[in-house]
Amino acid sequence: MAKTKPSIEIPATPPPTTLEIEDIEVGDGPEAAPGQTVEVHYAGVSWSTGKEFDASWERRKTFSFRLGAGQVIQGWD
Repeated sequence: MAKTKPSIEIPATPPPTTLEIEDIEVGDGPEAAPGQTVEVHYAGVSWSTGKEFDASWERRKTFSFRLGAGQVIQGWD
């Protein structure tokens, strides 16, 4: 897991019309599978304002959820 909060820059283009997923840092362990619990750090940034609206980094605590259970936003599950 990354040790420092990543820098997120929103491009000066219209937002995508479909969901785009990009790994910022790929781990070296086995790929997570549905039903497993994953632990992540995240930063939520608004495309329209470029402002961060939420981040686990600020709380210094990761966020855990069960993969594939519909507990999180589209793109994480």
